[in-house]
Amino acid sequence: MRKEVIYSLRMSKELRDALKKAAKKESRTVASLLDKIITDYLTQKGLLGHLDGVKDQRWFTRKEIYKPATIFVDEKSESMQIEIVVINISLGGVLIGYPKKSDVPLSSDQIPRFELYMDLPEEEQSICFHCEATRKFDSGYGVQVAANFIDADPNDLHLLRSYLN
Repeated sequence: MRKEVIYSLRMSKELRDALKKAAKKESRTVASLLDKIITDYLTQKGLLGHLDGVKDQRWFTRKEIYKPATIFVDEKSESMQIEIVVINISLGGVLIGYPKKSDVPLSSDQIPRFELYMDLPEEEQSICFHCEATRKFDSGYGVQVAANFIDADPNDLHLLRSYLN
């Protein structure tokens, strides 16, 4: 949705500090968190009409996939193999998830680069993407990490494009 209006508001220091803490926990800006809170509230109350005709602002369409995969993370000159689930994928990136109580060493203050290996349905070979994590957040039951592809192999992109179409 296009943002065309600026609105200022006054609040207590305690509320501002709580918003900053919540935004940091979700790896968002305070403005992004306030936009989400307001949108969710107005939608729940039926005061915000359906957003028909509003295009997704993303460059690439995502596809829900829920598929097991493996990532490799280089941590202190040591490569670690981690089993995760790919939640959705596009030509530009991926959203992965793992349980909160797992041993995944992805800290919230430094989200690393990693390599993603996965099999696509109906394909004979695995694909591999070098990824740079952009956001990590708590989804309630687990942790999700959004990442962009960097230096993608053209053959792997071709296989992914075929799968997404």
